[in-house]
Amino acid sequence: MPATKSNPDALVSQLGQRRYQDVMVETASCDPPWRRALHAIALAGQGQIRSGIERARAALNQPLNPMTPAGVLATMGQVLLREGHPELARSWLEQAAALDPANAAVAAGIEHCRSPAYLPAETVDPVQRRTLRRYAPREGNRYIYTIDIVGTCNLRCPTCPVGNTPLDDRPRGFMDPALFDRILTKIVAESPHPDPQIWLFNWGEPLLHPELPRIVRSIRERGLESYLSSNLNVREKTLDALIAEDPTDLKISLSGASERTYEKTHVRGRFSVVERNMRVLRQCLDRHEASTRVWVGHHVYRHNRHELEDMANLCAELGFAHHPVPAFFQPLEALVQIAEGTYSGNPVLEDLIEHPKHYIERFRQVRDDRFDCELRFNQTIINHDGSVALCCSVYTRPNQLDIQFLDYPREAIEARKYGHSFCSTCYRHGLQYAPVKIHDVSHQDAERHSA
Repeated sequence: MPATKSNPDALVSQLGQRRYQDVMVETASCDPPWRRALHAIALAGQGQIRSGIERARAALNQPLNPMTPAGVLATMGQVLLREGHPELARSWLEQAAALDPANAAVAAGIEHCRSPAYLPAETVDPVQRRTLRRYAPREGNRYIYTIDIVGTCNLRCPTCPVGNTPLDDRPRGFMDPALFDRILTKIVAESPHPDPQIWLFNWGEPLLHPELPRIVRSIRERGLESYLSSNLNVREKTLDALIAEDPTDLKISLSGASERTYEKTHVRGRFSVVERNMRVLRQCLDRHEASTRVWVGHHVYRHNRHELEDMANLCAELGFAHHPVPAFFQPLEALVQIAEGTYSGNPVLEDLIEHPKHYIERFRQVRDDRFDCELRFNQTIINHDGSVALCCSVYTRPNQLDIQFLDYPREAIEARKYGHSFCSTCYRHGLQYAPVKIHDVSHQDAERHSA
């Protein structure tokens, strides 16, 4: 039965695939009420959150046959959750559960919306002198330890601090495997979650580490999961030894599907090397029957967005997930300078889908400062020399905590993070990683988001 006439299931399926614009077109007549409800949900999915919620609530006051109120509530909740708004999604899902208690998908969604049970529901920020609420983390559903096992990178990407910030005051090198083992022992002993995620990267390229297979094996032997991110400009033999240890997750970070586009924003890299290694990686996964999840984080710029389909096709051929996302400028210190009008400039800013000065202004308006920052409450960042950073987004020496992870208990490290003055600067500009208020993005912002 055509979705455009009377098949709500087909339209709900399109919402699940994020085909919001298609649903908007197919429900443009907005009659009968169930079509108005799905039109409203698609509107929310495209960033018109306030308008979508208001219209969906109005539709719920009318007969929705052949849909049910529980179905509309569940669909709105799942779309809001999928688009990164679990605080908003939770009330919709809880209402759906009250009407349909047997719906397992709704129950799972509610669980995903809750703030982590392993952390207090709120905390006191001693610098801002106020209480902040915690919430469901976006980056991971468990506590994350980010261990930058390599204190450097082989590339110089202009949106990354390794490529756009002086390196003189940054320690460089490889983490000693013995030091890593001691750090891992301490993590197991004091992690707030019994099964934390272990990320082996921050600003460095982990596949440069000569002992990476041993490090991944150490994590697996302790029953934990290992997460990697690589530019894949590495030797082929590195991949076979790594995949033999069956890491949990490997992200391939790239910014183009041709030499011309790739070399512009993955400076010093070669797309031909990446493409060859992607194919070698597929062979390694098959040979070792590894369960490693491999996906491509495709950084989208103005100059390379025409190649999205090419990379999607390559990923489909190799069985890798493809996740395009607008390129984001880092480090956080540079974003603060842009917000304060003191940044000297960088040509790559004009190649971004959205200039930082625009999204910083939007963040200022919509970030809900009643909430704590996830990069603070759900992560600990450890540099290759065992020192601790304030968060994963900072780079300069003043924003390191000047302590060794092994020398301080977790409570003392948390106190150092929450007592650091840079966090209040971050909050002042709306750059904290926290939920947003209910709002509608502009049509221009929606286009940037969809790009």
